[in-house]
Amino acid sequence: MTVSTPTTAVYSYGTAKGWRIFIYVLGPPLILLFLSSPFWIADREWDAGLFVLTIVSWAISLFLAYAIYETYKGRHILSEQSVRYKGTLQSKEIPLEAILGYRTDDKFTYIVPASKAYPTIKIGYTSEGYEDIQFWLAERFPDLDVQQQEQEAQEILQDDALGRTEAEREEKLLQAQKVCRVLNIAAWAVAGWLFFYTQPYSWAMQAGLALPPVALLALLWYRGLIRADERKDSAYPSVSSALFIPTLALLLRNLFDFELLEYARVWPLAAVVAALFGGLLAYGNWRFLSNPGSRWGALAILVVCSLAYAYAAPVAYNCAFDKAEPRVYRVPVQGKHSSSGKTTTYYLEAGAWGPRTAPEDVTVTEELYEQTQPGDTVHAYLFPGRLGIPWFSVEQ
Repeated sequence: MTVSTPTTAVYSYGTAKGWRIFIYVLGPPLILLFLSSPFWIADREWDAGLFVLTIVSWAISLFLAYAIYETYKGRHILSEQSVRYKGTLQSKEIPLEAILGYRTDDKFTYIVPASKAYPTIKIGYTSEGYEDIQFWLAERFPDLDVQQQEQEAQEILQDDALGRTEAEREEKLLQAQKVCRVLNIAAWAVAGWLFFYTQPYSWAMQAGLALPPVALLALLWYRGLIRADERKDSAYPSVSSALFIPTLALLLRNLFDFELLEYARVWPLAAVVAALFGGLLAYGNWRFLSNPGSRWGALAILVVCSLAYAYAAPVAYNCAFDKAEPRVYRVPVQGKHSSSGKTTTYYLEAGAWGPRTAPEDVTVTEELYEQTQPGDTVHAYLFPGRLGIPWFSVEQ
């Protein structure tokens, strides 16, 4: 809706029509569902657990009711005097002269004040006229993401440590950008190889193990020019995908393919890998760790990648490249069950066998789960592990 006068214009934007319809249609049934769920989800007397469930369900219902009313009432109002948000529980306003600029990501546009005396106003892509709002802002204020990129590009081109002349520094930046692009594309290719079609198996595992260290070497080679984390507003190229995506794929491959007999022998190796990988990552990424503006993002990728790779790499190498002959045990099946979430995991309750002196659940494939019934016998293949970490697989 637009209200105009001869001297000024005021633009008022609520939630986009499609999203309003979606929320108005879906919200009320969900509210009823959560309000009633404590009374039909549990067929038992009231106790502490059911009381907590009731409180949580009703809190969700209250939030959904708030969301519906906020969808109806919430508006962003743009004028030549200020930008204002008027909602159910709060209102925010920034005078135009107090706006420093704006930033964007894939879901929001953030209007950033020049002073902490004013709030940041966030506008979601679900707002009506979202593109018009962005155009209105672009006509009046700088894009702080672009501004930050330009400032960092100038810093790079003036950094004597990266080359003797500006032309050398520019060439080195272009080289680093190409290296990061190749490594990050390779990361997604390797992850797809590991996850969807792991053949030849040893080559796929080698690629997953090797790519994060290669990304780390690039970080060290171009020290101060490549960052480990990724920021849209940064002119420094990033190897975050090459560090994290293959590691995540290795973790999933370990989960699907290998079952360790015990974990105690993993942790010393993981600690060594974490210290080495994390220390080199910190050294190569020190420029960003020491900068207050980028410290937390750099620290987060360091911790996550170091810990994840420290566990994934030893387990994957230990099991995938174990060439020893296994010891085979006949194992009675005492029961079976599955657990469902984003994926379904299948378990057989295996009786005592070999080093396992008591019944324990073992993870199996869906095919083996369907073929096996309580009272059947399966075979456990116990391997010593390439790094001395015993592991086993269960087959028909």
